[in-house]
Amino acid sequence: METIRLLQQAIDYVEHNLKSAIEIEDIATAAMTSKFHFQRMFHALTGFTVTEYVRNRRLTLAAEELAGTDNKVIDIALNYGYETPEAFAKAFQRIHGVTPHMAKKKNVKLKSFPRISFQIQIKGETEMNYRIVEEQASTVIGKDVIIQKDAYTEIPIFVEGIWIDGTLDRINDLVGKPSGSLLYGYYFDFREDGTQRYLMGIDLPEGKEVTEGLVTLYVPGQTYAVFDSRESIPDDSEIGLEIQNVWRRIYSEWFPSVGFEQVEGPCMEKYFWMDDTLEESICEVWIPVRRKI
Repeated sequence: METIRLLQQAIDYVEHNLKSAIEIEDIATAAMTSKFHFQRMFHALTGFTVTEYVRNRRLTLAAEELAGTDNKVIDIALNYGYETPEAFAKAFQRIHGVTPHMAKKKNVKLKSFPRISFQIQIKGETEMNYRIVEEQASTVIGKDVIIQKDAYTEIPIFVEGIWIDGTLDRINDLVGKPSGSLLYGYYFDFREDGTQRYLMGIDLPEGKEVTEGLVTLYVPGQTYAVFDSRESIPDDSEIGLEIQNVWRRIYSEWFPSVGFEQVEGPCMEKYFWMDDTLEESICEVWIPVRRKI
């Protein structure tokens, strides 16, 4: 498959340049895609960022040199892009738990982060329902939080908090929606350290003013790929699992098999009640995309 071949081509570029300066733009170019799409794709498929992967591979090879050669610590540090022995020692100890000088001794445990090999399987066991939508620009009001590592652990805690403290109903009241109405989720400000911001909110009506403690987010007009999934609300153990599976399949199955790539802009999760019983909802995952050039 072409996408897998290009991802592997990017990894080859990284491996051949671990002792040189590496820019994410150059890695993305090797994969024939944009920097933003490559960063999001890589993080979604591997669980860590491009920068983390490069650093872990460099420190793995540096540890091998320390343990297996007589090369000086300062020479190895410079070879792998560290300007000072102190910066190298700090990064090395964070990964391996020992200093570079200790790594030269016998019988010292070191960690090895292997080279990645992409082997994505496009199973096609179940279809993915999606549509391409041209969405107009809007301004959203809501409450946001920084997601540090695991969105599907941190977001439920955040959402429960704004339900309990009344923030959700305050937002609904501001925009003229009934109490208990479902808000949308917005992922934005993705950074190379793996953090991103998440906002629970809704479109801000024209003329309404932002109240204290709430924030606004501008969502540009652009093209979205929209995927839907149904959730059974009474079973709390399954809430979120289906959505997590949809996100996984988007990056592991859909993107590798189509001619689209992700572009900068907020991703959205839009929740809707299916009927007046409030027992079943549908969630739509919206990802800004463009056709590959």
